[in-house]
Amino acid sequence: MENKTYFFRPDNKVLKQGFFMTDAEGNTVYESKVLKQSLIGPAKVEFINHVSGKTEEHQVGKVGTTEVSGALTEFFSVKSSFKFDGKKIWDYLHGMGVRIDSAMSGGRLGMTYTVSLRGEQIATLSSASPKGGKALITSPYHYDVTTSEEYLDLAFLTVYSIARTDQTFYD
Repeated sequence: MENKTYFFRPDNKVLKQGFFMTDAEGNTVYESKVLKQSLIGPAKVEFINHVSGKTEEHQVGKVGTTEVSGALTEFFSVKSSFKFDGKKIWDYLHGMGVRIDSAMSGGRLGMTYTVSLRGEQIATLSSASPKGGKALITSPYHYDVTTSEEYLDLAFLTVYSIARTDQTFYD
């Protein structure tokens, strides 16, 4: 299948923060909707693939972040995660065979993530400025996602996970 570039953005709802991904024509191809927000426990989130018509509900926990104190190590020692159906999201993705290689983007402020599944590259995620924006620093929630329709579910879950957490580098 042919790779296409999609655009991942937050839906800008304050209390029930979801995300969506559009194609080059502006059509929504994938989205996450918070169905029920909980003050203590996980939220009930619906993931909708508009290309395949597949819809799934998942329990998504709150983000937890830890940092190691130190003048030079702090930036590189952030660990951030959330529970996805009761399991840490990075363990969940790794259990499926997903690996994420991260690198600073050349020529602009931002990150590029190469996503592979059992050794095969399936997606590239690049942090991007808001649509039409001229921001000097890229938003942590805006990404250009290049993948094929075959891997749309995994690419969306991976970029969703990166956008929700405070971690910059992944292995």
